[in-house]
Amino acid sequence: MAKLGKEQIMVAADMVHKGTSVRQVARQMGVSEGALRYRLKKRAEGPGPDGRALQPTATDGYEDAIRAILEAAEDARLTGEGRPMQARRVYDLLARDYGYSGSYQAVVRHLRRTYGVPKLRALRRVETPPGVQAQHDWFEVRTTIAGERVLLPVLVGTLSHSRARFAWASRTADQLAWHTGHLELFRRYGGVPLWVRIDNLKTGVAKGAGASAVLNRSYAIFARECGFEVDPCRPRKGSDKGKTERSVRTFRSRFGDLFERDWSEVEGLQSALDERADRLLDALTCPVTGTSVREALRRERLVLQPVPTMEAPFDVVVSRPVSRDCLVSFEGRRYSVPFAWAGRHVEVYGLHGFVSIRSEGREIARWPRRTEARLLLEPSHFEGDSTERVLRPTPLGRRGRLQVAGLSGASGRTWAALPDPAALTRPIDQYAALVEVLR
Repeated sequence: MAKLGKEQIMVAADMVHKGTSVRQVARQMGVSEGALRYRLKKRAEGPGPDGRALQPTATDGYEDAIRAILEAAEDARLTGEGRPMQARRVYDLLARDYGYSGSYQAVVRHLRRTYGVPKLRALRRVETPPGVQAQHDWFEVRTTIAGERVLLPVLVGTLSHSRARFAWASRTADQLAWHTGHLELFRRYGGVPLWVRIDNLKTGVAKGAGASAVLNRSYAIFARECGFEVDPCRPRKGSDKGKTERSVRTFRSRFGDLFERDWSEVEGLQSALDERADRLLDALTCPVTGTSVREALRRERLVLQPVPTMEAPFDVVVSRPVSRDCLVSFEGRRYSVPFAWAGRHVEVYGLHGFVSIRSEGREIARWPRRTEARLLLEPSHFEGDSTERVLRPTPLGRRGRLQVAGLSGASGRTWAALPDPAALTRPIDQYAALVEVLR
């Protein structure tokens, strides 16, 4: 038996008014004649008081408490502006602070009955010009690497204009992986956009969110060197990065079979992801241009910034003073730098496998990272002429040079007999003279 709705009752009333019998209308609508007559009678009587509204509810006696919760939150139901508090949050506070033991649905009905249904907030749709914005975000997938089932982080990037989508798989989602993933996505885009929109993850945002977010210092310096600006999303606003959210769904659906295979290494999975992403450029249409995504990407690449020729991404950048003995402290170790930088501050970059110490836009020293040694010295850093600001270190005397060279005093004749490298003109003769001394 069909169920009569408001529109069906209106149609039935119109048909009866024009002379069609109630029995015939009921037969055509697939309902009983009695049910139709009852509904037509109720419609003719007009709206009356709903007896259900007079029944006691679980929220009786909590009206002032609910209003106090809404006032404390400056809820849009009272102010008429902003976003209304979620009914679930009202229910939780009512149960926690006022001992409410009723149901969640009773709170929902009370809010609707008392304050009405909240207004629908329209969403602004924004489309950026070519080369302006990309959206980056992590998602995780279960896959098998070398026989081991792992939860693998995958960084997804989408160029907002052309909708070109790429993915980069990583063993970790730490700071170094975050920077490396950006570079890998830029290489696949064929350039760097002006802006990158991100979620408020710790590798990107140190605190806050949206326009008031304080960026992670390492990431801020990385963005500066790459030439893009960072645009963090507002808190709990998935629509701010809707294109990447859509890309995640695309990768889960169209790439799902790749994650079900057993890969011997992450690089094999990455090659398969790149191949599938390349095919997807022809399969999808860019809604802005009406062309294939590949054609839209070809045009967008013309206005992207060049990919930086960065030797390696970094995960840590700190400012450190250079001591009088020309040393810089970093990660529990001390590294020497040329003496001309004594008393100044330099920037120390922690990269994969080595430490780069920079100043005035250039590298002044490089050392291996996380070595067992805690003090790393380069003798040439203490040589050279004085500068206008720093006097050169006192030169080593003969004994000092012997000890640094690992020679004893008895070996002095050997040291004295060594030729001056600048005066070497006949190496064979010089070697012969050295042999004579050592006899």
